[in-house]
Amino acid sequence: MSTEALIALVVFVIVYYLIISEKVHRSIAVVVGAFILTFFGIFEDPDYLFKNYVDFDTIFLLIGMMLLVSTIKDVGFFDYVAFKIIKFSKNSLLKIFILLNIFVGLFSAFVDNVTTIMIFIPITLAIADAAEISPIPLIFSEVLSSNIGGTATLIGDPPNILIGNAARLNFNDFILNTSLPAFITILLVLGYLIITKRKLFFKKLDFSFEEISISKSNLIKSILILISVLILFVFQENLGIHSSVIAFGMGFISILIIDPKNVEKHFTEVEWGTIFFFIGLFIITGALEDTGILKQVAMFFSREFGSSPRLFGLVLIVMSFIISGFFDNIPFTATMIPVIKMLPTINTSLSNLTPFWWGLSLGVCFGGNLTPIGASANIVAITMLQKYSNKKVTFSDYMKFSLVPSIISLMVAIIYVEIRYF
Repeated sequence: MSTEALIALVVFVIVYYLIISEKVHRSIAVVVGAFILTFFGIFEDPDYLFKNYVDFDTIFLLIGMMLLVSTIKDVGFFDYVAFKIIKFSKNSLLKIFILLNIFVGLFSAFVDNVTTIMIFIPITLAIADAAEISPIPLIFSEVLSSNIGGTATLIGDPPNILIGNAARLNFNDFILNTSLPAFITILLVLGYLIITKRKLFFKKLDFSFEEISISKSNLIKSILILISVLILFVFQENLGIHSSVIAFGMGFISILIIDPKNVEKHFTEVEWGTIFFFIGLFIITGALEDTGILKQVAMFFSREFGSSPRLFGLVLIVMSFIISGFFDNIPFTATMIPVIKMLPTINTSLSNLTPFWWGLSLGVCFGGNLTPIGASANIVAITMLQKYSNKKVTFSDYMKFSLVPSIISLMVAIIYVEIRYF
């Protein structure tokens, strides 16, 4: 291992320890870690660092959606929707729980997970306030549903796009191969949560939600803006527009249309700590890729297990699941793609790579649920939860909630790939 790789690994371990122990604010931990890596010249080309490792598409998407959510929230749109959901469910928290998670899962299959979470969390917080319960179980469940739902389609999660391009798999291929395990997983996870949280969901609650009023003008504007955003996200590939451009532009358009007199106020609503956290995290995980650590891990497993397709398929799912729980799954997916392509050179009798593409997809997408920093949606959800409800959420709080559902999803992925492809 080179000196640069050793430094990158040590910095990564220390930063993760600080995040998990919460001895230092997570944003400071990752930004200082990123600074140390760049200061010691871990990256040969700083320009390459910002072009290839810092995902500005995600950064600007976050900023734009934060502005949009801030604007719509201030006119009472989310409270209004929450009231309608409560009314429709006839005050049943169980029905609300199922309804929210189904919609989150469906939205995430066609719209970016972060966008979905940022739309549904304000609604969920309003419902929790009305029921006078902790919003944590509801929001954590929506995070799980978001990442599971994103697995179902080509456009639901960025790793699927990378896999689709590399393996020449189209939208229908993903629907026919990953939507079924995603559907089974979300049913099992929701069933598990309903059983384990039955005291909450079957408890008779008295919602203290008075009739919510919102001006007809603001209601129409909010609905039209959200519909426009969703349509643009669904057809972004056809339009040739990046998701960041859509979110960033619509964020400012929402302020212009709904609340142009309070621009500065909405700027302060942007969670800059979260933005800096993402930038630092991108740099740290980028260092692991740039120094070849991720590639060495991938090549080791390829050499050790590549001669046995069934064993390699199992190891691939488990490894993808675990690593994606702690690393950004995009660079890992990009690293594994050439490894899978080279398998026929290790085992000349191996010509069908289909099982491995689907195993990689399920592993990296489901693995995002494992930790609070396993996926962008997780980080955003916890940030919004802490900001708007003043609920402190620790690393272990999330892991206690997500561990069993994550293991359930891993088991579904393994069994599904084994039965269908081997």
